[in-house]
Amino acid sequence: MIEHRGLGSWLVERCQKEGLSLRQAAAKTGLSHATIDDIRKGGRASAETIRKLTQAFGGDGREMLALEDKLLILSGYRSERPEGEDLSEPMARLLDRLSGFSEPQLRIMERFAEFLAEIPVKGGRKRGTRRHDATSFLNKKGR
Repeated sequence: MIEHRGLGSWLVERCQKEGLSLRQAAAKTGLSHATIDDIRKGGRASAETIRKLTQAFGGDGREMLALEDKLLILSGYRSERPEGEDLSEPMARLLDRLSGFSEPQLRIMERFAEFLAEIPVKGGRKRGTRRHDATSFLNKKGR
C-alpha cells in the first residue's frame, strides 16, 4: 500500500488546531472514524473522501478551492502546479459566483466572456475586430 503521510499529517494538525477528537472529526466530515484513523496513519484517501474533507474544513468557496487543491496534492492525486499557475483571487471569486448559476445563466456568461475577449486591452484595437456593445453582441449571436 502506498502511504500518503502528507495528507495524514495535515489531518492530524487540523484536528489538533480545531480541538477535534477522532470521532468529532468523523462527525464533522461525514466520514467514519475508521476512515479518519486510516488517513491519519497514512492510508490512501478516495476522491470522495478528499471532497468530504474539503467541504468540512474548506471555509468559503475560494478557501475550499485552495484546500481541495492542497489535499489532492498531499494525497498524491496530482502534482503541484508550476509557479504562477495558481488560481488568482479574481478568478476564484468569479468561479464562486458562477457555481450557483443555472445552465441558461452560464451560457449568457460564456457569450459575455466572448464579447469581453473582443475588447482590446490597454486601448489598442485588435486587428480585424470591431467594437460592440453587449446588446448588439448578444443579438448578433442570436441567443
